[in-house]
Amino acid sequence: MAQPGTLSPSVGVSVRLLTAVALVLLVVPHLVVVITSFDPTSAALFPPTGFSLRWYINALERRAFREALALSVVVATTASAIAVSAGTLASILVVRHQFIGRRVLITALQLPMMLPEVVLGLGFLILFTTWRMHVSVVNILLAHAVITMPYAVRVITANLQTVSPSIEEAAHVLGAGPLVTLFRITLPVIKPGIIAAAIFSFVVSFDNFTVTAFLVTSRGTLPIEIYSYIRTEGDPTIAAISTLLILASLTGVIATVRFVGFERITGTEGSA
Repeated sequence: MAQPGTLSPSVGVSVRLLTAVALVLLVVPHLVVVITSFDPTSAALFPPTGFSLRWYINALERRAFREALALSVVVATTASAIAVSAGTLASILVVRHQFIGRRVLITALQLPMMLPEVVLGLGFLILFTTWRMHVSVVNILLAHAVITMPYAVRVITANLQTVSPSIEEAAHVLGAGPLVTLFRITLPVIKPGIIAAAIFSFVVSFDNFTVTAFLVTSRGTLPIEIYSYIRTEGDPTIAAISTLLILASLTGVIATVRFVGFERITGTEGSA
């Protein structure tokens, strides 16, 4: 008989098998993209007929891709900064205080994550048109700040819930004001969560296509430029760009886990 809290052998095998299948389905498509990016022909064959870096060079030499990458980095960096700043204050509010409408606020903060992005994109388009806001970059930035905030709130809230409020109370007892306690005690303690939230918010903003597509009028982000390219071209240039983005994402994830820690990101540090 299986011990309490353990899986029976048959269930354990099934879980491992499903996990292996899931990993294969997640990893294999990425491997296909990476391998295809080195195909010397414009047919994007798999397996490739040779080895070439011509599509990486093509991606780096195209001005449209360089400008789109720069715009994506600027928008993602600014949007993540806004999301993390507002998300940190919101997390402190809902974790450290009890007030009427608290649950409603928690739900509202998660709504952008729950709603379909098509609905969000259309909603932003109607809103900005009504307000006569026609600056594409500003509209994209504001929209990205909204859609990334739920990720920042979720990560920072999970991290803050592992921190005992007694250290903040001790600071108050010793004469520290609210701002001093915030900047000298609370923020340094939850710094790993803030870093992780910034990374996740950056990735969500950088990769967003659906909402951005509704708001683009002149200059587009990298996902928009990639979509425009594949509508007319079929060579492995996009596979090369995707490979570079995969490497960048892996680097970000590894750095986050290495310097922040998975347990501190998810808020499970110290849990039984």
